[in-house]
Amino acid sequence: MYQRAIYLLAVTSLIASCQESKEERKNYELVASGEFIKLPVDETTPNVSMGLTTYEHYLLNVNMRNNSLQLYDLEESQLIKKIKFEMEGPDGVGDILGVYFHNLDSIFLFSQVLPQIVLTDTSGKVKQVIKYTQPDGYATAFVHNSYYLSPPLLIDGKLRVKTHLPGNYLNMTEEKLSQAAIGLEIDLKTAKVNPLNVKYPAGYLESGLKFFETSIVFAKEQITYSITGSHNLYQADDAGNMREISVKSNLMDETMPSLSTAPERNEIITYMLGGARYESLLYDTYRQVYYRIGYPEAQVTSEQDLRALREAPGPFVIQVFDKTLKLISEKRFEAGKYLTSNLFITKEGLYLSINHMDNPVNEEDTMQFEKIALEEL
Repeated sequence: MYQRAIYLLAVTSLIASCQESKEERKNYELVASGEFIKLPVDETTPNVSMGLTTYEHYLLNVNMRNNSLQLYDLEESQLIKKIKFEMEGPDGVGDILGVYFHNLDSIFLFSQVLPQIVLTDTSGKVKQVIKYTQPDGYATAFVHNSYYLSPPLLIDGKLRVKTHLPGNYLNMTEEKLSQAAIGLEIDLKTAKVNPLNVKYPAGYLESGLKFFETSIVFAKEQITYSITGSHNLYQADDAGNMREISVKSNLMDETMPSLSTAPERNEIITYMLGGARYESLLYDTYRQVYYRIGYPEAQVTSEQDLRALREAPGPFVIQVFDKTLKLISEKRFEAGKYLTSNLFITKEGLYLSINHMDNPVNEEDTMQFEKIALEEL
């Protein structure tokens, strides 16, 4: 009986091992689906968004030109409402840099300069203004919906947000950076602010001076982030216990660039616009995967071509990780069609803007997006 039990256990373990191996052999591919969403824009709204964010099947577009939001129904591809905000006065909200779309009744507005959070809704009425004081050594909350995406997260009345370190990044040291928090937690009831326990990665600047912009995925039990010049991903719990995951893209440069100790202007421009870098990290709650966008070193021959990358970015890579941060797929997209600064996720998939200035189907009066599907092979 004992021998039979051992035999059955061995067989069960073998079957489980085979099943696990089979699951590990699954292959996925990002596929341009040919399915599009077209959203109308008026004469005051550019077709390249300054920031996009979603809640269920609704999309908010941030228009910094006139301090307004446009609310779209993605299922109907229709503009539902234009929401204009005053910058000053009793209903003033300051200049809108970014938005946290918690739900239709709770929309949080963030300024680049003012240490405050404005709570509004789709009516556009100011419901509450939370004024806070940022901790010493940190800037205000930095919320931007097209640049190194780091959507805030509201947990038990406290808002987790990204922040910056003040001062010139060229003067940053390894010692200072490794001791600094990547974000803040703001109590919306008391306005008390505390730096998160999650720090920048130790050793990041040991190989040379690098830009250290982060893209953060906040979650209730852990925080996951990527940083400009590292192939790794970083994940930490609330206590700050960090794990570093090596997930280098095979489609990116082997070595990430760094700057000289006293870089000149042209070196900085080349590094910032044409150097290899990782940008936004996103989490897809519908498919339980992470996406990370990276730019290989740009192959340009003139300063004019280099500066053109501001408006017309070159080829890019999208990596896909499962919820354990295992790399399951990656794909290179050539230049001239998509804008990675204009994207969003719905239950249907990941959508990328096709309003690249070199794309012949680019239309001035519409924001257009193609679904990039994650398909199992």
